[in-house]
Amino acid sequence: MKAFLYRVCAIFFSHFVLYPDYRISFFIPLAFRFADYKRKGKVHTYRKGDFFIRQHEKKRFAGWVEDGTFQYTHIDEEGEEHIVGYSFTNEYVCDYSSFMKGSLSLVSIQAITDCSVYEISHHDMIEYWETNMETQRFGRCVAENLYEMVYERLLDSYCSPEIRYKRLMERCPNLKEAVPLKNIASFLGVTPETVSHIRRKLRK
Repeated sequence: MKAFLYRVCAIFFSHFVLYPDYRISFFIPLAFRFADYKRKGKVHTYRKGDFFIRQHEKKRFAGWVEDGTFQYTHIDEEGEEHIVGYSFTNEYVCDYSSFMKGSLSLVSIQAITDCSVYEISHHDMIEYWETNMETQRFGRCVAENLYEMVYERLLDSYCSPEIRYKRLMERCPNLKEAVPLKNIASFLGVTPETVSHIRRKLRK
């Protein structure tokens, strides 16, 4: 149950993970189109192992991943670490709640490959949303779509581990080469043995 709750909460942090087409239609136009990040943002390089943000820290910057992969983790009150999300190339990266409210991050976001990221400040994001009526509507739609995404992930939690695994691999086929099997299992909320069984079944 705990792992399930952390995966649900991860929606607010990593804006997520199993709906690639939905994310493309939402985050590219709403947050900042890539061209806006390149124009207003600054490119930042993260080496493998570097942190975009650590849990319990603040960072009023959001990023667009030009290249690379980030992993989101949350450490619970008992000190157990849970993998709650990923951001890949051409995707948005930040703890959205912390970014918008200036609160302490509930997740750590770490580069698991070398990454190149265009970062934009919270000030510039808000300034963009207040440009005109259209961008103001974009800002309102962010909250509405986040709610929808939470609901979608709640429904997804009732899908089988195999379906969730297949959706994750459709989104990033190379993930199994980039991270250990135990990390994928942690994200899916299953044991490594279950992931191994799913892989053997899908290879038949």
